[in-house]
Amino acid sequence: MCKLRKRSNGQKNGKTKSLYMFFRYVDIFYFSIGMKAYDRVLFNANTTDWRKTILSCYFIFQMLNLNLTLLSELIYVFLAFSTGNNFLEATMNLSFIGFVIVGDIKIQHIWGKRGHITKVVQRLQLLHPITANQQWEYRLSDYLRSYRIVSIFYFGMHMVLIWTYNLYWAIYYLVCDFWLGKRHFERMLPYYCWTPWDWKSNWSYYVMYVSQNIAAQTCLSGQLAADMLMSALVTLLIMHFKHLSRQIEQHVAGVRPADQDLGFLQRSIVYHQQLLCLSQDISRIFGVSLFCNFASSSFIICFVIFQMTIGGNIDNLVMLILFLFCAMVQVFMIGSYAQRLINSSEHIGQAVYNHNWYMSDLRYRKLMLLIMQRAQRPSYLRATNLLNVSLITVTDLLQLSYKFFALLRTMYSQ
Repeated sequence: MCKLRKRSNGQKNGKTKSLYMFFRYVDIFYFSIGMKAYDRVLFNANTTDWRKTILSCYFIFQMLNLNLTLLSELIYVFLAFSTGNNFLEATMNLSFIGFVIVGDIKIQHIWGKRGHITKVVQRLQLLHPITANQQWEYRLSDYLRSYRIVSIFYFGMHMVLIWTYNLYWAIYYLVCDFWLGKRHFERMLPYYCWTPWDWKSNWSYYVMYVSQNIAAQTCLSGQLAADMLMSALVTLLIMHFKHLSRQIEQHVAGVRPADQDLGFLQRSIVYHQQLLCLSQDISRIFGVSLFCNFASSSFIICFVIFQMTIGGNIDNLVMLILFLFCAMVQVFMIGSYAQRLINSSEHIGQAVYNHNWYMSDLRYRKLMLLIMQRAQRPSYLRATNLLNVSLITVTDLLQLSYKFFALLRTMYSQ
């Protein structure tokens, strides 16, 4: 009764949800750095040339600032290791450098794949349910609601982390020196970096402080938006796989003319093939991004745990714990979405076998073998050609991180 009532309300209100509602937060974060991950035909037609020029210039400025900040941090680490000074600060910087490098690569990669992403979004738009009744059958509201909850948590958690860290010294100055007057304020930047001048004694300190904050937000926006764009596309794929499974399981063959049964199964095969092709395209688009995620996360987790075990002041430890938590959430979220995609694609073969086909025509049974054979190879998110992503991959990543940590700890002890 509850399901029937819910369906009738959906028919009465007639509220439909656009495909682009899944990309709302992704679009906001990409726009904040002057970038679009895909093109909309209507949006491009109404966009004036001067607006595109301003957006492009803003994007170039963001990338220049990000890469200059990254270069200064890399020089600092290189000098620290070559001279043997500031070893702890350098290892702490390596955690942030890994995060920045991955964000930089993701931004550049998605920028180069805009045409492919646009084609995938357009193909999903053609498959997207239009009417309120169709969207109810697809359970679109449930998928959109769960995806939004994950997006808000994911973006919000990282925003709290990055801006707590970025604004720490500014708040420290306002509270301890300017307000309470307890002790003299030593000018510090959020991230250790090298510069050919002394920035502590002049106005360039403020410029560098703002520059590092902008660079951190650019990296954060580009990295998180890429993760959530991939998650949105995977969520839509899962929705279609689950809908196809329900359609097949609910079909009763043999009670209608054989041509109608054959038509239904042929449409299901075409639908299934479209989903498999979309899954392969998504893996090609985000393969480099996924590989960078898992490769860098192992080093980030290793260096963060190393910093936590050797001790330090309470301020840095709190920030490191938050950073470690965010890195763990990132890999578990990606692994979870990848595992759900595997499970939903595998269920197609089970749905074909479980539905009522016993009284069907012989041609119908032969076609059944085709879709079952295709469903034996589940859809994977592939981190290039080296790695199939799943929850098992997350376990392997944690083991690899521990090995790196043990090696680093041994080197530090010696």
